[in-house]
Amino acid sequence: MTEPSTSRIHRMLRAMRKEAHGALSGPDSYDAAEVASMLRAIGIALVEVEQPTQQVTARLLKIAARYTTDTVRTIVLPTVLVIQVGTVGYEVETSTHATVQLDLAGRIDAIAELAELGAITPSDAVKAVDAARAMNPRFGAVTSVIGYAITTVGFGMVINPTWASLPGYLFLGVVVGAIITIGRPFPWLNSVLPTLAATVVTMLATWFVADAANDGLLRVIAPALVAILPGMSLTIGAMEVASSQIIGGASRLVYGVVQLMLLVFGVAIGVHIAGRVAPQAPSPQMGPWALYAAIVVIGFGLYIYLSAPKGSLFWLTAAVAVALLGQQLGSTVLSSPYGGGVIGAFLAVPFAMVAARVRTSPPAIVMMLTAFWSLVPGALSFESLSEAATGGGADVGSLGETVAAIFSIALGTLVGWSVFNAFNSRAQRT
Repeated sequence: MTEPSTSRIHRMLRAMRKEAHGALSGPDSYDAAEVASMLRAIGIALVEVEQPTQQVTARLLKIAARYTTDTVRTIVLPTVLVIQVGTVGYEVETSTHATVQLDLAGRIDAIAELAELGAITPSDAVKAVDAARAMNPRFGAVTSVIGYAITTVGFGMVINPTWASLPGYLFLGVVVGAIITIGRPFPWLNSVLPTLAATVVTMLATWFVADAANDGLLRVIAPALVAILPGMSLTIGAMEVASSQIIGGASRLVYGVVQLMLLVFGVAIGVHIAGRVAPQAPSPQMGPWALYAAIVVIGFGLYIYLSAPKGSLFWLTAAVAVALLGQQLGSTVLSSPYGGGVIGAFLAVPFAMVAARVRTSPPAIVMMLTAFWSLVPGALSFESLSEAATGGGADVGSLGETVAAIFSIALGTLVGWSVFNAFNSRAQRT
């Protein structure tokens, strides 16, 4: 009775797993120049979809071992990739284009997984990567703006869950979403877009969203600016520095700080033009259920705005739930708001890696990027620095807590990745 039941469970688990692919041929079956070209194409694509440089390096070396026995050397930086295969294959690529398009990231990750198994030829891999990098978002401009507005409401329900704030979140989300969408075809606007968006949002929030700003102007406008907050850059930079990727991590951290300062400057301009919001009586909070509702709202909003792969809505929402509930648990257990980032990030990594093995799930990279978005470390940095710039109550202690929040998410991610890899390696040996 027990044996048939166990066998049936094993068959069900095997049916749920994704199909494994075998290697097409052994190492040294392809020219070194072809292998170098494939590594260059996959590597720069992984860099563009916001992958830490140490993970890109590790994946490229794993792929190279499938295709060649020659010595492979790589230099991976946030905007530069150098590949050397033996003494013949040399490739150099640069890119300043970063994307948060999840279906594109998922396609690149799937190609990299095939290459890690040796299940795709180098020429086919290059063609597939080029096609993926040319993908357009699944949803049009208007739909993307709506998705961004929905995401803004969700983050607002996490940061400042009051009924009076909801219309303001929606309105400001539409404004910032429209600014981002209009500026997307013009790369030369990227340097001024953060300042422009922060200025416009601050002015509109002061003039038209005064009732929703009673818990502080910065807490009202922060959710709307989530797309241009450099939380991802700051977190990945901290991860890279902690992993001894000094050049890549330091440059990414500097970039994130500069982006943050541009946003803060925009807020200061907006406050100077529109004036300060008069103090008001606090609005009633929504209650503990607001966090659970926010998880669904954020998952749906990110699914649209980040152009997630088809059929991934459930998995994106689950990733957001793991990250935010883990963050709340960590904040409660560790009695520290920034300590929650450790637990949230720690739980998000193994969840994404394990869930990615299910047949109906998207690649792990899609779920991890979504989880990192939901943790929003940049919101804390933005609020603290903006308070200091506009004469608010921020001090050295609050800025220190902001830095701790960023590094806590980086630490949780590194620990989660290490623990998962340790268990996964042991399972493969047994």
